[in-house]
Amino acid sequence: MPQPKDPVALSEAIRGVMRRSAQPIAVVSAFMPPDAPDSSSRLIHCTTLSSFTTVSLAPPLVAFSIRLPSRMADALRAGASIPSSPDLQSASRPSSKTPHFLIHILSSMQESLSNYFARPGASPYDATASTRDDSHPFHSHPMQPSTSVPGMLIPSEALGSLACSLVYQLDLTSPDLHGTTEFLNGCVHTDEVGSTLFLAQIHDVELGPQASERAPLVYWHQKYGSLQ
Repeated sequence: MPQPKDPVALSEAIRGVMRRSAQPIAVVSAFMPPDAPDSSSRLIHCTTLSSFTTVSLAPPLVAFSIRLPSRMADALRAGASIPSSPDLQSASRPSSKTPHFLIHILSSMQESLSNYFARPGASPYDATASTRDDSHPFHSHPMQPSTSVPGMLIPSEALGSLACSLVYQLDLTSPDLHGTTEFLNGCVHTDEVGSTLFLAQIHDVELGPQASERAPLVYWHQKYGSLQ
């Protein structure tokens, strides 16, 4: 029988294969939980996703992973819609959930957005602030209000934005991959270092002007590119 491959060598081999395939660039955005119950600020936190894929069109589902601990993971869990009814059957219907975060598929014009939100500790955007933070890319890229998630913004130059709600999370630090939480009866917070795979339901697709004419932003061989 073949011997199990060394984990480090296997990881490098996977990276090598995936670098040969162009990967689309996506950014997830969600409201951070308020610092205090009476806080009126709405902080939009964004992260560039290192893995993102559509899972199904019927039902409409996407999957992505986030390394922990993470402010983005906390924001996603805090915004998860928890049905008031304990009936799991009714809670699993699409009508019982509402979108609370967005995934933006970036165009070739948005490389700086991807770079900014790929940095650890990237500053959130205060949607209620009276003064501008000119260092934030939301001020250097055209934005428009989301019609699906009130108070949220979408980059107008993106190929499109997906309005989503969480369905499941899978704790990838669990050796048997059984650390699964369904977002129906509560959310689980962890401070463990590792990664979590999130499964999300798509409720709507929002498009900016001239979205069909834009070329995608892709990552290939450790550099950005596009398609002609």
